Amino acid sequence: MYRNIDWLEPWDSLCTEGSSFERQLYKELGKNHKLYNKKVTVIGRRYDCDDFLFEVNDTEFKFAVVHLTFSGRDETGTYPRTKLYKDLDDWINRCMIPDHNEF
Repeated sequence: MYRNIDWLEPWDSLCTEGSSFERQLYKELGKNHKLYNKKVTVIGRRYDCDDFLFEVNDTEFKFAVVHLTFSGRDETGTYPRTKLYKDLDDWINRCMIPDHNEF
């Protein structure tokens, strides 16, 4: 589906099956989190940290970058840190390109 993204370092597609990262996200989401109870699909990862790019279904925003904590439990407060993007171009321009330029 998103295999035609021209990934820029440090972002890349997953080199493994993504369901384990989706399960980890669901473990970490508290009831007040923006992605709570949303269907997501992981499509990419920033390989120098634990940031993951998720496609989000049935919302006004279509993509989210989430910094997973791998704590294995519901997080509270601002965790897991999440930034929302209205579409793929929004993510590319406001996230991937700036991350690449700083890398």
